[in-house]
Amino acid sequence: MSTINNSTAAHSGQNTAADPAQLQFNSSSPHVDPHQLDHISIHSPRRILFLYGSQTGCAQDVAENAAREARRMHFSASVSAMDDYDRSLLIREHFVVFVASTTGQGEEPDNMKKFWRFLLRKSHPSDALDHMEYTVLGLGDSSYIKFNWPAKKLYKRLLQLGAIPFYEPAYADDQHYLGIIPENVIFQNSFSLSFDQKDTTTSISKPEPTPLSADIPEPGTFLATMIENRRITNPKHSQDVRHIELLINDPLFPGYHPGDVLSMRPRNLAKDVNEFLEYSGWTSIADDPLTVVENLADHQLPKHISHRQTLRSLFTNYLNVFTTPRTSFFQLLIHFTPNEDEKDKLREFVSPAGQDDLYSYSHRMRRTIFEVMQDFKDVRIPLNYILDVFPVIMPRSFSIASAPLVSVQEQHQSGRLNGCVSPAVATSNGQLDAGNIEGELQWKVDLCVAIVHYKTKLWKWRVGICTKWLKSLHAANDPGLPIEGGENTASETETPSGGPSQFMVRVQRGTLKLPKDPSTPLICIGPGANKNVLFFGCRKRAMDYHYQGEWEQLEREGSLRVFAACSRDQDDKVYVQHLIEAHGALVWKYLHEEKGIILLSGSSNRMPADVTRALQRVISTYGNMSIEQAHDYLTKVEKEGRFQQECWA
Repeated sequence: MSTINNSTAAHSGQNTAADPAQLQFNSSSPHVDPHQLDHISIHSPRRILFLYGSQTGCAQDVAENAAREARRMHFSASVSAMDDYDRSLLIREHFVVFVASTTGQGEEPDNMKKFWRFLLRKSHPSDALDHMEYTVLGLGDSSYIKFNWPAKKLYKRLLQLGAIPFYEPAYADDQHYLGIIPENVIFQNSFSLSFDQKDTTTSISKPEPTPLSADIPEPGTFLATMIENRRITNPKHSQDVRHIELLINDPLFPGYHPGDVLSMRPRNLAKDVNEFLEYSGWTSIADDPLTVVENLADHQLPKHISHRQTLRSLFTNYLNVFTTPRTSFFQLLIHFTPNEDEKDKLREFVSPAGQDDLYSYSHRMRRTIFEVMQDFKDVRIPLNYILDVFPVIMPRSFSIASAPLVSVQEQHQSGRLNGCVSPAVATSNGQLDAGNIEGELQWKVDLCVAIVHYKTKLWKWRVGICTKWLKSLHAANDPGLPIEGGENTASETETPSGGPSQFMVRVQRGTLKLPKDPSTPLICIGPGANKNVLFFGCRKRAMDYHYQGEWEQLEREGSLRVFAACSRDQDDKVYVQHLIEAHGALVWKYLHEEKGIILLSGSSNRMPADVTRALQRVISTYGNMSIEQAHDYLTKVEKEGRFQQECWA
């Protein structure tokens, strides 16, 4: 933020914005508080707005860290997700910094999509934002083809609307070994924790304290009930892969389509939270009611977090102390240890020269925030800073593994929910099963989830926060689980006492999209259709050939051709790229002659590049092209949406 100086602030404080009615730059909420406009244009001449689009929290972390630095320099800095910002106020902003990450194959983060669609409206005049100075910071990964695509498109669109860049856009690369190195920051705590006073008197005249608030459902989320949580890999196999079935019974649920993803916000397990609270010395007050007080008008509590909490509820449901910390966390710790040796080590970690040491200490070993605090023994985070220092648990997304046309009635005729599951069935076209008496919509959503559980080079076990939580949840078919009838309650717990686990979920469009014409051939490549082909990769047929029975049944019915690459079942390893080349004639026929679609899913490490090279060789061989021409051909196919990838790290 060193580029922000007094002259720039003075310029940005000029009241040069045109009349909102003349600009016609309005959001879906036309009624704007005039006092809020006055605050922006008059009372805060040194105002800076940071708008971020973040999928995993990285862009949010960068924006908040930059805002702390701006406040240290006596600017009034506001931070908001793009979709949470009141877009009708944009015409009054004079100085805006956009931070945009990338998700999927060059897609905008979920909390940026509405803002981006708003900017794309053709009704906006070309000078709508000519009063605004801005810059864009993109966060991406150069190993992907569409590197920093949302940030680049955002920068260009703002230019088209007349905004003036005060600095050239910057595109950060996750592949760069230095990462993001923040400057030293000293900041005021954004929030304070006000504990309820304990009444030691017998007086009955005092008013009752405000009760603890229930979880605030996030917009667009729906209650899901877990009806199956089953391991599908061989018990002797090192990888635990789960088949999870969820039931959503909500008349407002819009359904889903093939290729969509399901997101959920996980929770920390009780035993882990207890250990952290005990280490921090907060066990005795962990269950005392408190109120979260906002100290800064421009930094509000995330909307899904209630102001009435306990420390236990904050660390169980919202704050993530069991994730690998970002560099900014080490920077913040400098202010919370009196030990000069620890200060020096932390300063070294956040310096350019110390990035190799930081990577070896933190990222390579996947140390958690809690473990870092245990290593730096004199670090003590004051309670009033926990919401500034510890990151919020972010939602996790999983590809939906079921077809929306498969009915709950067909899959669960055994009545595992003891009457909780009615025969009502919703299909992708909204039709109800004939057996539906009450007309209730019920949707079954299947997930195929690999439980993250591995050892680091220090031989310490590491687990994924979300998959560990999912594994702990109880399903309706768990033996000995008491099931009660009646309506569901929105309780989320790892050890339910009265029924299967329930939690809130959201369905979002994924990166894979099926063709509108059902006769279009599909070539599916991944860790597992008329004339569809599946290239399935696994290690051993007897260990991790997911859904083998279903694939083979479809093949017997003539609906699918399956080629399984079980890499460890023979001396010479065989991967899906080898089978693609072995069946190159079929691949070329479906791709070129019948204009088929290739769907690639799996790890984002070597697999996408290996498969891409195999496809290029097939195109070169059977299309009589050079490798360069084959590369151009495949690029053209990708632009047409006929080569889609959904890969994950």
